[in-house]
Amino acid sequence: MLELKISAWRLPHARALASLAVVAVVAVVVTAVLGLLAPGGHNSARSSAPVPVASSAHSTCAPGSSAAAAGNAPPALRHALETALQAQRTTLHAPAVTAAVVVCGHVVWSGATGVLALGSPRPATQHSLFVLNSSAKTFVAAMVLLEIQDHHLSLSTPLSQFYPWLPNARQITVRMLLNMTSGLRDYLYNPRIEALMNSDPRHHWTVNQILTGLGSGLGPPRFLPGRGFEYSDTNYILLGAILQRITHRPVQSVFQQLIARPLGIPTATFVPSPAAKALIAHPYIRNRDGSLSSKWIPGFGVSTAVWGPVFTDGGLAASSVDVARFANALLGGRLLNATSVSEMSHIGAGDYGFGLRARSFDGHYWLGHRGYFGGFEAEDWTDPSRQVSIAVGTNLQDSTGGPDSTQIWEAITRAYDEHAPATAG
Repeated sequence: MLELKISAWRLPHARALASLAVVAVVAVVVTAVLGLLAPGGHNSARSSAPVPVASSAHSTCAPGSSAAAAGNAPPALRHALETALQAQRTTLHAPAVTAAVVVCGHVVWSGATGVLALGSPRPATQHSLFVLNSSAKTFVAAMVLLEIQDHHLSLSTPLSQFYPWLPNARQITVRMLLNMTSGLRDYLYNPRIEALMNSDPRHHWTVNQILTGLGSGLGPPRFLPGRGFEYSDTNYILLGAILQRITHRPVQSVFQQLIARPLGIPTATFVPSPAAKALIAHPYIRNRDGSLSSKWIPGFGVSTAVWGPVFTDGGLAASSVDVARFANALLGGRLLNATSVSEMSHIGAGDYGFGLRARSFDGHYWLGHRGYFGGFEAEDWTDPSRQVSIAVGTNLQDSTGGPDSTQIWEAITRAYDEHAPATAG
């Protein structure tokens, strides 16, 4: 989805634009289906239809995945990927760009170029963190599905069980929050919230401040629950709050238990701790005249509206390696069971699943998400049939159009497809 609201702080609705991560089951998609899916974005008029999914047991790992395992990509492939990454940073004049390729659970390659802050000698590395924005929605959806698998929640659980005072709370279900069919308005378009985000980047946010529109309300529902589709970040604020309600723990603790520790991605975090701040890239925005504006707050860091545990619609920071490993584990059936992955990957109204979107590129079908907001851009896409996950991140957000991260991802993906070994390992 591409929402074109622009303010001094926020470019084209960053979090609302993310496009989605992957599925732990292998998609079997025919050419006709590929032709219907446009890169990024969605068509709300399209009828709901499931993405064809088969058991991951019938999937095939990408050619050469064994030989390229554990960072041991063949020299030609490694050179092509590194060249593409360097070229994209040079072309886009980005302070830093990182990328990673994970195949069948193995980190085949990761790369980083540039510096964490302009004028600083600190180089970007594969461990550098970037705020994911809407790409974080896939992580939150996966956590919700894990709680459903453990019977702590269900897709039919009504919102009224947690927030009975919200409009249509008795009719809105967890499923509707996940697939954006609740009808709840997007908090990012609330004038009071927008003004405070712009004026006080250190503000201590709470979930209730978001859900009440700082006392002004978010406005009447856009449609009756289940009767339409609209990308609304409010849905994922609520899902994060529900996770905390049912676990009685902060969302970072839930994230650590359900995703970070099992997958070995310990630096990914919703909390701007001192250790995380040491790894985070400084965010920048490219202005219409080509100049760059820093969004780093001296003596503080990244705005609390961009990075923080209240904003479970996008406030997660992670490295490109972390994101690709998560997406590939989801695809490979190493995180959720097949039923949950099938639910997540059902691309329905608005071309949206549960924190997932679909696109075709370079002759393949991909599931993933993208996001840009507050000076960061990130996206990851996975080809389920080959179990290939590719993630990119940059600390430059373009205020003049679509995200640079898409151009970076496409360049890395072309390089991978052109130079990956032709025979299976």
